[in-house]
Amino acid sequence: MDFIGFFTNNIILTLLVITVLVFVHEWGHYWIGVRNGVHAEVFSIGFGPELWGWTSRKTGTRWRISALPLGGYVKFLGDSNPASVGGDDGLTGEQRKRAFHTQSLGVRAAVVVAGPAANLIFAIVLMAGLLMTYGQPYTPPTVVVTEPQGAAAKAGLRSGDTVVSIGGRSVESFEDILSIVQLNPGITIPVTLTRDGQTQTTMVTPAPIDFKDRFGNIHRLGDLGVSNVNALPVIGRVVPGSAAERAGLKAGDRILEIESAPIDNFGQIQRFIRERPNQPTAIKVERGGAVIDVTATPAPEEVRGADGKPRFEGRLGFASGSVSVVRKMGPLDATVEATAQVWHMSGTIYTVIRQIVLGLRPANEIGGPIRIAKTAGEVSQIGWSAVLYFVIGLSVTLGIFNLLPIPMLDGGHLLFYAIEWIRGRPLSARAQDIGFRIGLAAMGGLMVFATFNDISLLIGRILPL
Repeated sequence: MDFIGFFTNNIILTLLVITVLVFVHEWGHYWIGVRNGVHAEVFSIGFGPELWGWTSRKTGTRWRISALPLGGYVKFLGDSNPASVGGDDGLTGEQRKRAFHTQSLGVRAAVVVAGPAANLIFAIVLMAGLLMTYGQPYTPPTVVVTEPQGAAAKAGLRSGDTVVSIGGRSVESFEDILSIVQLNPGITIPVTLTRDGQTQTTMVTPAPIDFKDRFGNIHRLGDLGVSNVNALPVIGRVVPGSAAERAGLKAGDRILEIESAPIDNFGQIQRFIRERPNQPTAIKVERGGAVIDVTATPAPEEVRGADGKPRFEGRLGFASGSVSVVRKMGPLDATVEATAQVWHMSGTIYTVIRQIVLGLRPANEIGGPIRIAKTAGEVSQIGWSAVLYFVIGLSVTLGIFNLLPIPMLDGGHLLFYAIEWIRGRPLSARAQDIGFRIGLAAMGGLMVFATFNDISLLIGRILPL
């Protein structure tokens, strides 16, 4: 793929997603502001010169689309600079009543919080809609140990154990286990399980692996070496043109043996095949009541371990035939579940930020607009549900990131308001301006770093070494 093809395939969806999320964010600020009597002079999607706009006769607000589409803002009456430091120049007594900086501390804080809150509420609404229409996959949280030397086996877990909680979080499904484990690569966490009617707790350290997804992206994940109890060794789908198809394997085949070793679950298949790239492999399958012997040669696929060193693993090219139960929810249950999932996603974002700061996760996971565009194009190939989940994740990220206590972000304004509440008076305009400049420098540096990561990723995709 070249640069022109990349932008052609991704730019329209990216701009659409960013525009929607920025509008939602700024609408939160705007709505709470005007509801409290604050006059909004400008509502802008994007920064820089105005491309198109109009002035509302009813409110006097200038609504506009600006040249740089990666953001937006609401300018309230009295804002004299980007730090929202108020200025009284030329304001009449009536105007002062409607200026932002003359409002009570509570009103100003509410207006600031409303932007991130709008993104989180928007994510909950979209998530609830997906839970009511597409539903949620559910597999019981009972594990099958697939890696004899894996993290679960080393911690003493056995096939048939039912996980009750892990990492301090209760779980209801196997999918819950995966989401928590993958977030904690190389980090020791507690796991509580039931075995033979008895409850016990042990410590487990998910093995850090660098997973390469279908689009070539590398993700640092935690791995226990377990599968779910429903993952029977049955082929559900064979990838066209794959090694499995060339060997004659078909959907519905149940794998009985690989190289004379008995197979009890799908995870065992993956473990055997990974170790046999380019090696003819004897496979015994059951098909329609008959036992058939086939020989397949796993195709080699390059992956990178936690040490960053490349290695080759075998891939046959078929997926599990087990199907999780999909639960569709009513409006109330969907809203409750969506709220819980958005809360969990918010905690996940802060956890990832903390791990990056502490060096527990590679800093190259920080991405910017190019990576957003790349991901948007990738999820669009999967389907609309994947696109909506991407929008949900990005909306939560935008909301949570804006709450970080960095001057220039909403969290920085809240930090200033907290100081004002403690001191009984606001910081001076100069102090706030200095804080804004520090925040601007920090955000600029972060953007440069994220863009560098994006370009490195893109060049690696276009010019693989």
